[in-house]
Amino acid sequence: MEASHWHKAWSENRIGFHQKNVNKRMVRHWPSLKLSPGTQVFVPLCGKSTDMLWIAEHGHPVLGVELSAKAAVAFFIDNEIEYEVSERDGFEIYAGEHSAVAIEIWVGDFFDLSQDHLALCGAYYDRAAMIAMNTSLRAAYSSHMSALMRSGSRALLLVISYDQEKMKGPPFSVTDENVRKLLTEAFDICELEHYSGAQRLGNLADRGLETLDEWIYLMKRN
Repeated sequence: MEASHWHKAWSENRIGFHQKNVNKRMVRHWPSLKLSPGTQVFVPLCGKSTDMLWIAEHGHPVLGVELSAKAAVAFFIDNEIEYEVSERDGFEIYAGEHSAVAIEIWVGDFFDLSQDHLALCGAYYDRAAMIAMNTSLRAAYSSHMSALMRSGSRALLLVISYDQEKMKGPPFSVTDENVRKLLTEAFDICELEHYSGAQRLGNLADRGLETLDEWIYLMKRN
């Protein structure tokens, strides 16, 4: 999707994609990452996700990137976290602390990030970024993510797939085949869990879908 789509969604408060609760799949599979204490975690297209609080509570500094300044401000205000704003390389950086651990949200374009910006990140967590991308952007996103993450870094990736004739994204359908085609060259990929059925639909049930598949992957950068 174009950046204007997401700016408009946040400005009009059309944020049905925002999950108020911490993602249960992340909590269940987080130990699989086997991260050392203090490892910084990158969260692409982070919005105002409460998952970042959980990650910080478990001892990991967070660096999120988000197009909307409104989302970044909302994250800190909603969670009553004092924050400061600075600038670096065209990004506005909103920074505060939770559980004495730093959380930074870089407001700007994901594709403007460099490996230097993520030099301290040893992992990334993607619940909402890959499925926010249409087909053409998804390939570019995967390529750029592969370039950003250093060898040995780990990732937890969550995607959904569905009948695209039943619903127009976002979130977009990303199949197991898509994931492997886009990321196998750069990452070792391990499927942790696969769920399927109508009970997985959640708030997408009202959009015409009858069933949904969810995949959770553990990945390691080659």
